[in-house]
Amino acid sequence: MAKQCPTCQQLLDESARFCPICGTQVSQIKPLDAPIEIAEEQLPPPLIPKTLDSTGSSHDTLPALPPTTSGPASLTKPALLAGIILGVASALPFVKCCCWLWVVASGVLAVYFYRHESEVEITPGRGARLGFLAGIFGALSWEVLDLPISYIYGPEGVRQLQDMVERTPNLPAESLQVFHWIIELLNQPFHPVVILLGILSKLFICGVFTTLGGILGVAFFGRPKSPSN
Repeated sequence: MAKQCPTCQQLLDESARFCPICGTQVSQIKPLDAPIEIAEEQLPPPLIPKTLDSTGSSHDTLPALPPTTSGPASLTKPALLAGIILGVASALPFVKCCCWLWVVASGVLAVYFYRHESEVEITPGRGARLGFLAGIFGALSWEVLDLPISYIYGPEGVRQLQDMVERTPNLPAESLQVFHWIIELLNQPFHPVVILLGILSKLFICGVFTTLGGILGVAFFGRPKSPSN
């Protein structure tokens, strides 16, 4: 049996002497004889209704959730990774002999890296954008890495160019002045003009050929992943 506090209507055990809620003395309150009525807002939430499937077993009926789909991933991360690889491969003296191969392969690599980031189909347009972004990142990283390497190995190449110009017969005086100006610039790899020309030339080379590589990469990695993957 239980009794009820006359002040706050709290249900108490019949042996309670004071209400733990409001402190009213309830030792003289008699236990309730009638069933206890509980307000509707105090009732627990209703149970989830169960339904029977075709096999006769019951299961809870839950509201259907909208299907989740994996949208296109960002192009920046795969293009940046491919661009860094392009810059390193193109700047190293013993690897840059295959420079054109690395430039095209960088666009393919960007699509390959993007495939691991997204499950959607890669269109030729998206592959071209991936390759173009990889070319921009590759040109910048190539130029950054090329500056100290040109400072170390550049003087030897400049001397060879100067010897070739001096051995060339019958060069007009105007052409000689231009060649001497170019040689003087090449002797200063950190000159702003040299850096600007290097960036522009690398952007042109990388922007064109990595874009082609991105379109080529779609042929290899453009299809969406199968569910088993």
